[in-house]
Amino acid sequence: MASSRLILRLARFLRVKPICHLVFKVRFWWFVHIKKRLRSCEDQVAVDGHQHNLRALKLARPSDRILWLIQPLTAIDKMMNNPDARVLAIGVRLETDLLYLAAYGFHPKNIRGMDLLSYSPWVDLGNMHQMSYADNSWDAVMLGWVLTYSTEPQKAADELVRVTKNGGIIAIGLTYYPEHVLEEYRKSQGSLMGTTGQIQTVADVLKLFESKVDRIYFNHDVADPARQGPTMVIFSVKK
Repeated sequence: MASSRLILRLARFLRVKPICHLVFKVRFWWFVHIKKRLRSCEDQVAVDGHQHNLRALKLARPSDRILWLIQPLTAIDKMMNNPDARVLAIGVRLETDLLYLAAYGFHPKNIRGMDLLSYSPWVDLGNMHQMSYADNSWDAVMLGWVLTYSTEPQKAADELVRVTKNGGIIAIGLTYYPEHVLEEYRKSQGSLMGTTGQIQTVADVLKLFESKVDRIYFNHDVADPARQGPTMVIFSVKK
């Protein structure tokens, strides 16, 4: 018990972004360049943008936008100061998502990542459309800026519900793109990845879950639809 408290206290230092980034960089170099652990999941069915994500991973540039989901997640009563909560983070290309979860009070032993790409012993290889986890495995599942890579978002949503406990939390973040930005992407890339431009709002996300949504704890749509920005929603699951 004392050792668990010490781990949680030390993890708080990861809230300082330069410290979190330094820990990530050291671990990335060790596991990718020294241990040669970079792996790719063979099952890429219904997922687009794999090469894009591989290039981005190799650049090793950490992003802090996952904090937009983690901070409101930790304000929910059943998550607040609950290090025993089991949390799955899907689409964790880099370990920073998991480091920040530890920084904000979740015990490292109860945090797990999953992605089509992994160099980390903390991140399982897997496809969000067909996960290897048992039913009702997780108190919270976080899907940060990955749902729009899916070409079958309904299947992904059903799988999220399956692995989340009854009353558990699902937190989803994605990017809203105004039409002029989507048009620029079409011109420069030829096509859009996954369902980019189709799932845009909180209502779009919640429609995938319909009767499985119990209580909405947090939601955010862009104030100005002419500007690009984050769409986020955190809700509990009813089975």
